[in-house]
Amino acid sequence: MSKKIEFDYENQHYTLEYNRQAIVLMEQNGFIAEEYVKKPMTMIGLAFRFAFYKNHPKITQEQIDKIFDIFPNKQELNTALISMIGECYDSLIAGDPEKESKNIEWKIV
Repeated sequence: MSKKIEFDYENQHYTLEYNRQAIVLMEQNGFIAEEYVKKPMTMIGLAFRFAFYKNHPKITQEQIDKIFDIFPNKQELNTALISMIGECYDSLIAGDPEKESKNIEWKIV
């Protein structure tokens, strides 16, 4: 996953990004990619919350809400989060070339 969102808030540097575990937890908490357009308030909240998970797992929901409330240009933020989530899904499907060299060979017959 290459895309990240970085910012400073109250003398703390934050790096928001996703890994597979963050996406799984986000989905377990109700995130459904296909419903992002239908339920933007719910989905962007979950997307923003779980973008903290990889690098800042101990941040409180209250602190995340404060940051989100003052985050500028939420349309651009929304676009970035969707793109970052998409990259994570793509990496799952594409696999890891280093690990795949050790994988079982299979075919459809």
